[in-house]
Formats: sequence, structure tokens, C-alpha cells
Amino acid sequence: MPFLNMQSVKASIKLAWPISLQQTLVTMLGMIDVMMVSHLGDAAVAAVGLGNRIQFVVLVLVNGGAWAVGILASQYFGAGNMMKVRRAILMGVSVTVFALIPVVLLNFAYADQLIELGSTDNQVIALGESYLWITMPSLLFVAGIMVIENALRSLNQVKLPMVLSSIAIGLNVILNYWLINGGLGIEPLGVDGAAIATTVSRLLHLIILVWFLVAMRHPVKPSRHDFASLNDTQAWRKLVALVWPMMFSFGVWSLGTLVYQLIYGRIGTQELAVMSILAPVEGMFISLFFGFASACAIMVGQRLGADKFDEAWSIARTFSLLAPVVAVIAGGLLYGIKSWVFIPFADLPSSTLDLAGDIFLIIALGGSLKITNMTMAMGVLRAGGETKACLYIDTTGMWIVSIPLTILAAFYFQLPLFWVVVVSYSEEICKLILFGWRVASKKWLNNLATT
Repeated sequence: MPFLNMQSVKASIKLAWPISLQQTLVTMLGMIDVMMVSHLGDAAVAAVGLGNRIQFVVLVLVNGGAWAVGILASQYFGAGNMMKVRRAILMGVSVTVFALIPVVLLNFAYADQLIELGSTDNQVIALGESYLWITMPSLLFVAGIMVIENALRSLNQVKLPMVLSSIAIGLNVILNYWLINGGLGIEPLGVDGAAIATTVSRLLHLIILVWFLVAMRHPVKPSRHDFASLNDTQAWRKLVALVWPMMFSFGVWSLGTLVYQLIYGRIGTQELAVMSILAPVEGMFISLFFGFASACAIMVGQRLGADKFDEAWSIARTFSLLAPVVAVIAGGLLYGIKSWVFIPFADLPSSTLDLAGDIFLIIALGGSLKITNMTMAMGVLRAGGETKACLYIDTTGMWIVSIPLTILAAFYFQLPLFWVVVVSYSEEICKLILFGWRVASKKWLNNLATT
């Protein structure tokens, strides 16, 4: 068996590029909201950035449930059982929507207090509260979209989600420009306009996706018999056994990213604006590799479902070794185009842009650590059902190591923002060691389709 499985690399590219492109566009959407309100000043940028980060916590939690559906779907597809794929979709939508309803309701009562955690600026708090009131209910639409798209990818169908996401994102940009700045009988709505555009585009995205599945009579479109299969308690146990540690793990991680943002916000409004600019930039960079982690999970999961454990290990090893090499090269290229990245934010104060330029170096260099960890966790370990191990590792790296150190750096030692961000990357170093050890142990080589 060759040390690097080049056949798997070629196959992964066909799966990966549409997923990466879609994820990049989705991540760009958060950057577009921030960019298109930048002419309104630091407060608007900080409010939208903090609001997006709060939503990101919830979205990542939902994505944990959607990813669990994708894991099961890939193994069921490898085992040739489409009925179980459809059942997993129905259960996944039910679980994620049910989990979201109380979150959405609580948002209306506590949105202002959430924003206050990250800023003492009254203008930021008012704008951020309004932004969350309008956009948070749209996460119910996103839940359905995420579950269906993850199932489609597990069947090697990656282009349809990419095309539909591109349409929805294009619509969002058009609505953003219109509603933020006004026109055609609409007064300029500013931050509220960006929020309305996001909510409307998410609803239309879900409607178009469901319509396509029905019109195409797609194999994942549920039938009456599939709804009847929801009575299978063993299937629910299997899904819940995957979903709860994965949603909790994703939630622990995304909540930690919010804590980082709150730390930056408490340092100052300018610092919060800087990190609000750079968060989507970093997200876009990492999303370029999201497709390869997803492709790894799909290919590994399909082979585990077919009891081809040697092939699964060969693919996992190849991805784990190539990810850091490619990520370092890409990080160097990213830093080389730094001046282009900040062109859309030219209306911000020069001091804000100068500070953002300094932090940009950390993102370009440190991104390789995050990409490597993402590949091992999402592409390998979770594909084999190792959700609890990922939960423990995420919790250790972020909450036991990095967040306490970052708080000390920011408030006890009162270090400049640059060094506070450097300290936050202690999380990735810790996780790199633990994820690498777990992958090498091969304990993740499990067939979930028959267990």
C-alpha cells in the first residue's frame, strides 16, 4: 500500500472543490454584511460582526446535527441502503429544528444582554440587538438547508448544493445593497436592511432547495413509508448517540469563539471592529479547505460502511499528511495579497486598518494549524463515529488551555491585541497533538451502518 494514496487525492478533488467553493461563498456572506455596512462606521461594523458571531455559535451547533446526518448517510450509502439515508434526513431536521426553537424564543428576550457581553458601546448594543431580532429566526430555515445539503454530499452530489447556495448568496448581495442604502421607494435601513436581506435570502434558499428535490424526484425526497420508519427507536438511539456529543462539541467550540470575540470587544470598540473584519476573512481562508475535510469524511465513511477498513485508513493518512503542507503554502499566498483583502474596508479609519493588517499575519500563519485539526477531526475521527473523543479534545484545547490564557493575556497582563490573538492559538497547538494521537490509534475504524 503506497504511503500517500494519490488515487484518493484525485477523487477527493472532484468532491472537494464544489464544497469548498460553496463554503467560501457562505463565509463570504458574513464578510459581505460587514463590508456593506462599513461606510456606516466602526459601531455598525462591530454590531454586525458581533451579531454574526453570536449566530455563528448557534449555526455551528446546528451543523453538528447536520454533520451527524452526513456521517450516517455516507455509511448507509456505502452499504447501499437509501431508505435509511432518507430516514436520517427526517430525523436530523426534526432534531435541529426542535433544538433551535427555544434558542430563537430566548433571543427576543436576551439579545441586548448578549450584545452587552461583548461591548459597552450603547450604539453597538442597539444596532446589534436589532440585527439579532431580525436574523435569528432565519436559522430555522438554515437548519433544514444544512441537513439536506450534508446528506446530498454524502451521496457524492456536491454541485447542486453549490449552485443553489450561489443563487441565494447573489440574491442576498442584491437585497443588501438595496435595503442598506435605500431606493425604489424604500428608505435606507442601514444595519436593519442587512438583517432583512439575510433572512429573506435564507428562506428563499430553503424553498428553492425543496422545490428542486421534489421536481427532480430525487432519491433523498422522503416518501410516506419513510415517515412511518421514524417509529424505529433503535435508529433514534443511533442518531442521538452521534448527534448529542457532536452538537455539544460544536457548541462548546462555537461558544468559545464567541468568548474570544467578547474578550476582544471588552478591550475596545476598535479592537472589536478589527476582529469583526478579520473573522470572516479567516473563515473564508479555512473554508477553502472545508471541502477537502468533507471529501475525506465522505470517502472514509463510505468505505467504513462497506467494511473496507484498509482503504479508509489509507485515505485518512493521506489527508492528514497533506493538509498541513498545502495549508502552509496557501497561508503564504494569502499574506501576499494582504493589500487586496482590505480594499473593501477603505472607509474605515486608518488606525483600524493598520491594526487589522498586523493581526492578518497571525491568521495567515496560524491558519494551517486550524486546517490540519479540522481535517483530522471532521474528516477522519467523526467519520468513524468518534464524536465523544472530539468533544473531549475540543473542550481541553479551548476551555482548559486557551481561553484562560487569553483572558490572562488581555486583562491581567493587558497585552496588545496582537499578542492576545497569538496566545489564543495555544488551543490549536494542544488540539494538534491530541487529534494526531487519536487518528494514529485507529480506534475510529468503525462500521456504523451495521452497529
